[in-house]
Amino acid sequence: MRRSRLRQFINNELGTFTLEASLVFPVILICTVTLLFVGMFAYQHVYVGQLARSAAEKLAFTWTNSHKDINTGSYNPQETDGLYWRLTQDNVSDLFGMLLGRSGASIALPTNEANGLVEKKLAKAAVLLPTGVTGTASYANYLLDHRVEVTVNKSFIMPSILSRWMHTTQTENKAIVHVIDSIELIRTTDLTRTYLPTLVGRISSEKAKAALVDPVKSDLSGPSVRIESERQASSYLRSLVGGTEVVRTTASGKSRKIDALDARGIGHQAFYSLTEAQLRTEQLPKDVELLEHDPTVKGMVWHFFKKDASGKGMPTVAFRKELERKGIVVVIHN
Repeated sequence: MRRSRLRQFINNELGTFTLEASLVFPVILICTVTLLFVGMFAYQHVYVGQLARSAAEKLAFTWTNSHKDINTGSYNPQETDGLYWRLTQDNVSDLFGMLLGRSGASIALPTNEANGLVEKKLAKAAVLLPTGVTGTASYANYLLDHRVEVTVNKSFIMPSILSRWMHTTQTENKAIVHVIDSIELIRTTDLTRTYLPTLVGRISSEKAKAALVDPVKSDLSGPSVRIESERQASSYLRSLVGGTEVVRTTASGKSRKIDALDARGIGHQAFYSLTEAQLRTEQLPKDVELLEHDPTVKGMVWHFFKKDASGKGMPTVAFRKELERKGIVVVIHN
């Protein structure tokens, strides 16, 4: 009797739909919700990857000038980072960091603080990130390889059971883009094409050997010049320093002839027969006034030419020290 009732209960199909629905529907619902969250997570992962890629590409595109607009690349041609920013403000030392295992400059995004030029360029990526999106931007200069790396993070809200299963509560993606400095590439290529043919074969080995003459065995003194008058000394001095004879008026109203005023504003005076007393009372006060009040005279050099081997007429040691104290350089010509 009991067996027949049990068999009848098992074979009876009444209530099977309700039983199956109560068991299968929760499983289907859980799978559906899980797939929805996985799909949204995958979408957000791709989304932050696109943000990172876009930010890295725009940073690399505008890297050659910090004044370029991050979106359009437009800038005022008068606004530059200086002529030598590639040498002094582009983290050239990162090459040694690569050898030692250290990375280059890096900043957090978004940020309003930028200490150097590299950080200032990286900080421009902050305007590309929507609200709620954070990340980092870094730059490394390996001499021949300049790269910008952007990492983007965005929190992802999901049930705790899914977060434990996926071991994360946010989506993260990064992009690395290499900086192509087309201007520098063209400049370097043009420089190489222009000067390399000129340098190659410019001097043969025979000419190089001929140029390497032992100075001990050669006469470096040049042709001798004999000075016999004040006028001749002045003419020789002008040819020596490449100066011109000019006349200046001192602050006291006196006229002073400078034998040779060179391109740097240095006055050169030639002395051959004047005595020390004449130099001290007549010449010295005028030159001192010129040095103090005439902006066109940057310095003064007195050239003394010997009459004979005895050295008669040359300034004494005390007078030379006095001239040096007043800013006048003394040169003795044999």
